[in-house]
Amino acid sequence: MQQSHPPISGRTRLYGLFADPVGHLQTPAVLNSLLDQRGVDAVFVALHVTAEHFAATVAGMRHLRNFAGYGVSIPHKPMAARLCDELLPNARACGVVNVIRVDSDGRWIGETLDGVGMVKAITAQRALNANTRVLLVGAGGVGRAIAVALALAGVGYLAIANRTRAKADDLAHTVRRAAPACVAEAGSAFDPATFDIVINATSLGLNGQGPLPVEVSRVSGTALVAEVVMVPKLTPLLQAAQTRGLGIVRGREMLTQQVEAVADFLGMIV
Repeated sequence: MQQSHPPISGRTRLYGLFADPVGHLQTPAVLNSLLDQRGVDAVFVALHVTAEHFAATVAGMRHLRNFAGYGVSIPHKPMAARLCDELLPNARACGVVNVIRVDSDGRWIGETLDGVGMVKAITAQRALNANTRVLLVGAGGVGRAIAVALALAGVGYLAIANRTRAKADDLAHTVRRAAPACVAEAGSAFDPATFDIVINATSLGLNGQGPLPVEVSRVSGTALVAEVVMVPKLTPLLQAAQTRGLGIVRGREMLTQQVEAVADFLGMIV
């Protein structure tokens, strides 16, 4: 049952989201709704700052004692990583930060939870371990975060397919450095038949457009197919996977899990 938000007072904890622009952002509404559900006396607001003034803004924000943490969006994620006092494993490997917790001593602790959302959505259906083989299509920003999060979660083998081979090679190197136990290979394409999990981390399928990122007829009958695209809810890839009776993870599930992870990381609890 949803609870009403406590009146904003001097005791209300403040959270912000650094971004430029901010008009399109949905995260404040989603997190404020979650705060209401949890009955937390806190509010989450968008903070519009340009890249030119980001470092100076952060320096000033450090003096605000009632801000408990921040989200970080485009274009500030790389700079935020450089300005934090400590980076946790995903952020350290990816070189970007999308969430900052302000500890009781005032230190800024940075992490990136974009990929963690996908890992949590997958593990809600299937365990990940050293025997798990994953095919990841896409080596952009979201693909990088997912690859690192999968490796840190204990996946044993990760194949990274990307149209530009150099980007796949660079990401495979990043994964091996972050999690040496994970075998990471790069290529322009892989046969999906030998993988337990297939993930689309490209924009293919957005608004139902574009070719399928993998040949679904070749995917193993026991595989789980996951998607980062959220519109439509059932992309052509997920529709094809469902038709074959395969398990699926929708993009919205990844987002829901990421929001929960961000809230927990920032201490948005009663």
